[in-house]
Amino acid sequence: MAKETKKSVINYKGNEFSISGSYKFIEEYEVWKTVCEGISSKRLLSEGRKIRREREGKKVGQIDTKSGQPHPDNLYGQLEQHVTANYRRDNSPNKGGTGTFNLLRKINQFMKDFPDVGILTEEHREDLEEFKRDIDNFNKPNSTLNPRNITFKSPSKYDKKGKNIGGPKEVDVYYGHYANEWFKAKYPDAKKAPPKWYSTSKNTANPPLAQALFGKGDLVKIGLKQVIDIAIAELNKDIDNVNIVVRRPSLLNRFKSIRKHVFSLLNNKNLFNKNGVPNLTKMAQTFQSMRFTIEGRTAGKRYAGTEKESLARTAGIDVPAGNIKTFTLQKIGRQAMASLIVAVVGKGKSKKLRWGGYLRLRGLKVPEEPEDNVKKSWHEYLWG
Repeated sequence: MAKETKKSVINYKGNEFSISGSYKFIEEYEVWKTVCEGISSKRLLSEGRKIRREREGKKVGQIDTKSGQPHPDNLYGQLEQHVTANYRRDNSPNKGGTGTFNLLRKINQFMKDFPDVGILTEEHREDLEEFKRDIDNFNKPNSTLNPRNITFKSPSKYDKKGKNIGGPKEVDVYYGHYANEWFKAKYPDAKKAPPKWYSTSKNTANPPLAQALFGKGDLVKIGLKQVIDIAIAELNKDIDNVNIVVRRPSLLNRFKSIRKHVFSLLNNKNLFNKNGVPNLTKMAQTFQSMRFTIEGRTAGKRYAGTEKESLARTAGIDVPAGNIKTFTLQKIGRQAMASLIVAVVGKGKSKKLRWGGYLRLRGLKVPEEPEDNVKKSWHEYLWG
C-alpha cells in the first residue's frame, strides 16, 4: 500500500491553504547553502595570501591578494564575492557589479520573505524566472561570468621546478582553476587541483565555483541552478483546498459554482418567510459544509480574468501559482450573504420567486402589483 503524503496547512493572511507535503525547494536551498558553507577555502585551494604579522595596515590572517580584504573562508563566501569590485581579478573583463553576488542577494531576500506568504504565487513566478535567466546567462559559453572559463596561463615547456624553458610566447591557456600540473611543479608544497577542475578547452572545466552554481561535481552535486529549477517546477504544485476569508462578498458572484448554489437557495421556499424575505442566517450557514470548484474564466462578460484571480481578490491575497482544486468559505454573516445575493441577482433588478411573489432585499427591486381592473369596475358601479 502506497504511503499517504502528509498534508500541510499554510496560513496566508488568515486564508488556510492545504497542500500535499511541502515545498521541496526550501529544504534543497538550505542543504545547498550548508554544503557550500562547509567547503573551506583551503579545500578549494583558494586561500588568498597569508599575513603572518601585522604590516601594511593588514591584520594577521588570510587576505585577498588584490584588495587586501579578508579572504572568504568557504565556497559560499567566495560566491558572495564573485566579481565584486574588491575581489575581481586585475585582468578581469568585468567591472565588478555583475557577479553572482547580485543573484545571491536577490535569492536570499526571496527566501527571507517567503515564509510571510508560505505559498508560491504568480509574483514568485516572475522572481524565479528572473533567477533562472541570470544563472543561465552565467552558464553561457561566451559569458565572462562563467566560472568554467576563468583564464590562466602556464608555460608550455618547463622543468621539474616549474621554470619556463620555452620562449616567452610559448604558453598554454587553462580554464577553471589555476592549480594545474605546472603550478604543482613550481610550488611543490602546494596541492594540485583535481583534473576535472581545470581544462585546456573552454566550457569543460568544473571548478568549485561552477559546481556551486551548476552542480554535477565532486564537491557539490546539486547546484543553485537545480534548486531554482525545482522551485520553478513547484510553481505548478496543486493546492488541494483554500479556506478563504471572505473580505469582498460580492466578488463571490464571479464563481459559477457559487452562483449555482445561491440560485438553489433562492429556489428553496423553506428559507423564506411569507413576504419573500430570505432567512439570511440559514442561507449563510449552508456554505460552511460545502466545497466549491475553481473553473476557468469568471462568470459573465463584465468580469475579465480567471476564477483563481477572483479568488485572490476576494481573499485579499496575491494570485497563487498552483492549480486550486477546491475552495471553502470561512464563516460569513447576514450582511455578507445579503451582498452576495444582490450581486448574483443584479443590483436594482428583481427576482420572482417560483412559489409566487418577489425576493425582498435591500438593493433589489420589487415591482408594483398591477391594479385589479375587475375590482375597480365594481367600486365605480357601487360608489360612482
